[in-house]
Amino acid sequence: MALLTPQGVKEVFQFQKSQGRERLRRLLKWEEFDELRDSRRSILLDTLYDSIVFAVGKGFPWAEVAQVVKFTEELLRETKGMGQEAPTSCAVKNPHITFDSANT
Repeated sequence: MALLTPQGVKEVFQFQKSQGRERLRRLLKWEEFDELRDSRRSILLDTLYDSIVFAVGKGFPWAEVAQVVKFTEELLRETKGMGQEAPTSCAVKNPHITFDSANT
């Protein structure tokens, strides 16, 4: 992933979503791609764009917004291929989580 600068994420945020996604794609140095045929890349771009919007909405400084994008990309890379069983197995391993209906 290309290093995003605070100025870069600020530019992305200042555009409407479609133009912001395009600006983000260029900052990431991704080649153009067909949104319909390469849905995985399209979803990834949406997720990274949405992480910018989220961080700005939470009031993060621009430098931290850039770090949120990097963190999001790393998190997605690290969890790639994990099945849906991960949340269930995490809950089962946590002794503080019970499924007793009396606790609800």
